[in-house]
Amino acid sequence: MLHHLHNRSSQTKHGLTLLFISCVVFSTELQATEGGGSNYLPGFYGDFAMAVIPEEGTFFNNFLAAYQDSQAQTGSLLEMPGIVHATGHKLLGGNLIFALYPGLMTTTDQSNDGDRVRFGLGDAYLIPLALNWQWGNLTALAYEGIVAPTGYYEKGALNAGRNIWTFDHVLSLTWQLPAENELSITVGYMNNLNNPATDYRSGDEFHFDYLLGHYIQPELAVGITGSHYRQTTADRANAEILANVFSEASTIGPVIMYTPHLFDRDVTFSLKYLHEFNVQGRNDQEYLICRIFMAF
Repeated sequence: MLHHLHNRSSQTKHGLTLLFISCVVFSTELQATEGGGSNYLPGFYGDFAMAVIPEEGTFFNNFLAAYQDSQAQTGSLLEMPGIVHATGHKLLGGNLIFALYPGLMTTTDQSNDGDRVRFGLGDAYLIPLALNWQWGNLTALAYEGIVAPTGYYEKGALNAGRNIWTFDHVLSLTWQLPAENELSITVGYMNNLNNPATDYRSGDEFHFDYLLGHYIQPELAVGITGSHYRQTTADRANAEILANVFSEASTIGPVIMYTPHLFDRDVTFSLKYLHEFNVQGRNDQEYLICRIFMAF
């Protein structure tokens, strides 16, 4: 999934942040989706100029995230060093781009009188097709994201992956508002396939992310960001429909962006904290997320 960071020199936005949706394994008594997990991670869609992309070039975009449940029983560290390529070509009138995000995951679980740790590859996020259009102060970005089950998975174990394919259909919009303000939103719908190791299929999922930001200077911005997520269809186990609790959660928190000129190029840093509330189907979480973006 794709969004990007913002630099307003010459009244033009540059930079790119592709979103990765990582696997999160929760320990919880309430079960909605398999194990209470999801391939949606709050905060990765909500940032400055999330619908704006550069027209051409190859970029490095690194995501760092730390999150744990409110009882401090489970926690994860995630790094996603992504490569983004904007081709400079047009398709259906939009700029054409591709991206690949492998992942590294460290997960801990102390919820069952034990102390389990898993470190390894996480599930990868692929963007085989993304298109970007701009009409005056409005920019739109549509893309298909695919979560590939590349992370470690063993039935009954503490895992770094979910062992399922997920297809994420996403649309982002960014409005440049008067007085150096901005509103960005992203809506997406995820279809999950069957886990062959457990014959379990998690329900479909809707996600919505937003940011309202203000540019203090062209290279410095602050804002409020948040998200809402909800499972929309029931899980299935052994082809039987389950009457389980549907997962749901919302987040909100502050975000800051800074773009200094380093190494003869602009390097964009974004940092946010997200508090989760209105949680059903799993334990609530707290998130700290940092993004680093730069052109090669």
